[in-house]
Amino acid sequence: MFKKIFVLKNSYLFGFFILGIACNTPSGHGNTHKDKNQSGIAGTKGADSKDGALSLHLNLQPGSKYYYTINNEYDIALEAQGKSINNKNKSDVDLTYAIQKDSAGNYLLQMHYEKIHLYTKSGDKESEMDADNAGATFDPVEKMLGFLKTTNITAVISPAGKIIDISGYKELGEKIIASLNTTDMQTKNLAWDKWNKVIGDGLIKKNIDQAFHLFPDSAIQVGDKWKMQSQQNGEIPLNETSSYTLKDIDDGIAYIESEGQMTSDKSNASVMGTSVTSNLKGNQTGEYEVDAKTGMLLKNKVIAKVEGSIQMMGNDIPVTIKTSIRMNGKKI
Repeated sequence: MFKKIFVLKNSYLFGFFILGIACNTPSGHGNTHKDKNQSGIAGTKGADSKDGALSLHLNLQPGSKYYYTINNEYDIALEAQGKSINNKNKSDVDLTYAIQKDSAGNYLLQMHYEKIHLYTKSGDKESEMDADNAGATFDPVEKMLGFLKTTNITAVISPAGKIIDISGYKELGEKIIASLNTTDMQTKNLAWDKWNKVIGDGLIKKNIDQAFHLFPDSAIQVGDKWKMQSQQNGEIPLNETSSYTLKDIDDGIAYIESEGQMTSDKSNASVMGTSVTSNLKGNQTGEYEVDAKTGMLLKNKVIAKVEGSIQMMGNDIPVTIKTSIRMNGKKI
């Protein structure tokens, strides 16, 4: 039964996977390239600085706590066998980070999901999945979300915003797979694959990337730019190059803008177990507000558009994807 239900959900999972491709912020760190030479930054009192420059990194107080709301939305248009397919997916997540610090100087972010709500529309068909309904549903994805909401995940993050380790979600995945009460390895492998891609990479890691992976390697002043290059290792790898600009600092808040280009890795990939090649290109723009003293994201808005095609089973499928991400955070 689990296997049958999971197959029925593949169209949603494919959409969620596309969202992960188009919306992830770069996870690599690049060198700071200074295009302007402006000295002195107003409103940086309390931030780490030298000679009027801002050193933007995590500087968190152990015992502090932060609350975030994260909204992802995308529209995807496909053309297959002479038919146009338009789908829409949304995800709304509320989570808290409880901050601790280890002996190596890294931060322990104890993550707790307060809310996980997913919505999908394919043509005239609409469906919703909510972690709060996990106890009364047979939907495997909804049950996964319920398990996640009741589990504390701990991420180890360096002051530079790099993910060092994440504990809790793999152990939770093993618990969920064991609860299936099946000896069929294909069913287990399919469930584990979806858990890692939809929950591990598509939700947990992506939420952290969106909040912390934008720090430059060196001190910056207003007007300075820095670039980051990275590869998103999803089902279809994407190479990303993004340029960030420190636009202003006012009352202790750093205002940052970004623009980037995305291109797919044309080597073979696998989507839902099917071998594909891809030719996707896109652009991304973003606006960020960051606490200059702590390095914690307060607000962002990222919009992206990816176009191209996927070659699947001998068919060339045109794809257009539009996405948006909005995050709001505060200390509680």
